[in-house]
Amino acid sequence: MKLAGLSLEPGERLSGSELRSRFDRGMTGRGIEICYDDDDQRYLRLFSSDTGPYGDDVTGGQFTYIGEGRTGDQTLTGGNKFLARAKHHPLPIFFFHRGSAGADWEYQGQVEVVDYAHGPFEGDDRDVYRFVLRRRHERRERIDEEEAAADLAPAERTETTRSRIIRNTALATELKERYSHTCQVCGERRRRGVHDGYAEAHHLKPLGRPHDGPDVEANLLVLCPDHHADFDYGMIAVDPETYTIAHAYERELDGTSLSVREDHDLDADSLDYHNRTVASF
Repeated sequence: MKLAGLSLEPGERLSGSELRSRFDRGMTGRGIEICYDDDDQRYLRLFSSDTGPYGDDVTGGQFTYIGEGRTGDQTLTGGNKFLARAKHHPLPIFFFHRGSAGADWEYQGQVEVVDYAHGPFEGDDRDVYRFVLRRRHERRERIDEEEAAADLAPAERTETTRSRIIRNTALATELKERYSHTCQVCGERRRRGVHDGYAEAHHLKPLGRPHDGPDVEANLLVLCPDHHADFDYGMIAVDPETYTIAHAYERELDGTSLSVREDHDLDADSLDYHNRTVASF
């Protein structure tokens, strides 16, 4: 399935099997699902139910959605991490709701993350993540073409020039294959198929302004989606000389070593730049 070819209208009701058919993937049972299409584009699916544990009120154009984690304090991991990241790094988020267990899921449209906070949950002695979500307006009123031609004057046009960074995707692909799509931080190999591995390439010194990092192998790491997000958020630092990892909240990673192949000449200056400029703990 490719997102560009996905046909889905707000108000549609879908059974679990219809969701599987439409997205070419089944449901995991989680409220926040991290998904990838055939072009490796990441997207999220959110599910909410009136009979769920949080009683999410999804009736307004802007509403609060409680993160995942039913016991203990919720942490900024898994779906919570990617939903929080979407505040500054938007991605497609498809929202579904149903009134009762066993009912079909009604597609509410795509949503965007306005803000989020971590704190006590009413009536429960634990901290949860509250995400403020806003509906994106996917429906557009249809205007009669003849009426539009008569009533609407041609819009003014202006010529603009846009610039964008051209990344060397072949370089990142080759490096990921060399690491067998295995994360250099945790050693896990994610999959996007029975035989196909999945990993993401991360630039230690970001390419865009104001960093203007180089798109070279020495500035790249191969990471799983979770630890890619951690690097983006500054939750990981790595000693440029010993490759010792420091993690803001995954204590089991503290003191472990970044896995670096002998044929991967990682730039110590790029690691140092990340530690000084991006790492935030």
